Amino acid sequence: MPNINKVLFDSIYINGIYINESEVNYKENMIDRLAEILNKILVQNAELSDDAKLNIINLLDKLNTQKENLEMIKLKSSIADIQQASERLSKKSQSAFELK
Repeated sequence: MPNINKVLFDSIYINGIYINESEVNYKENMIDRLAEILNKILVQNAELSDDAKLNIINLLDKLNTQKENLEMIKLKSSIADIQQASERLSKKSQSAFELK
């Protein structure tokens, strides 16, 4: 189980480089679906050992952390978009006043 955890975690890991919005949405969707599956496994498999349950819970925690990181990336990109729009508007309004 720990090896599967690593493979799954590595597939959604954010390596610090800029990723675009579609990648963020894809990874969020992937995290949501994987978390659903893992939650069903926890609920429906009574024969799981305590170690297996603990591994699943740890993986769910890592997935939640990754999802929070993706939400921060989305927030940063939306703030950057707002700042760019603000700068463009500022330049347009300055040029409009200069023409008068």
